[in-house]
Amino acid sequence: MKIIIANPNSSTQCTDAIMASAAGSNTAPDTELIALTNPKGTPAIDCTFSDYQSAWSLHRAVLDAVEEHRPDAVVIAGFGNLGVFGLKEALSIPTLGMSETAMAVASTLGHRFTVLTTLLQYVPAMEDLVTLYGMQTKCASVRAIDLCVTDCVGQREQTLDLLEQEAMNILEQDGAEVIILGSGGLSGYSEDLEKRIGMTVLDPVRVTVKFAEMLVEAGISHSKKRKFAAPPQPLDQYMD
Repeated sequence: MKIIIANPNSSTQCTDAIMASAAGSNTAPDTELIALTNPKGTPAIDCTFSDYQSAWSLHRAVLDAVEEHRPDAVVIAGFGNLGVFGLKEALSIPTLGMSETAMAVASTLGHRFTVLTTLLQYVPAMEDLVTLYGMQTKCASVRAIDLCVTDCVGQREQTLDLLEQEAMNILEQDGAEVIILGSGGLSGYSEDLEKRIGMTVLDPVRVTVKFAEMLVEAGISHSKKRKFAAPPQPLDQYMD
């Protein structure tokens, strides 16, 4: 089995962190994880503008990689919109955004969850995602540690301390039972944070890679009727 793991930003350092996290997903020995870095994405996706600016090149890079590697599934390893629904139109293999997948899984693990992201400025966009996925009644809150994506990747101890501080606020004030780390830049922190706070913490990369593997093994993919039906024109008609 082959799974493409696509980092929607252009940071290879972030890709390395994502792939290190994915390697801890306990996938089957014959599952091959293929890294993809968005060649023309923004260095970090930390606002709606960067999300939209990165999406167009991400789509093209993913389609090229699918043509080259013939994977069984695609994971978009960014906690944003990133036009994942458009990729589901273009592809028939399981195509998963980690924000939607992590929220769906978290909703089964506790009464309500909190999304803990990077910058405070990005909180409203995360709240919009919760609404887009119909998770309003399952989401207790969206919080942020107010640290940029690149610092989250490079400054591990500071990031972990800030995550712990905000997680304690979540425990005391929000009534959540599960925390989702809402950024690819927060990959690899779930286990250490969970040990510190004694609460279920989801790393969306790990959750989504394992979920993709399960779908492939079960022979299940998204419906190609209505919402995710193939575009009415050949894909090359939409691209220069």
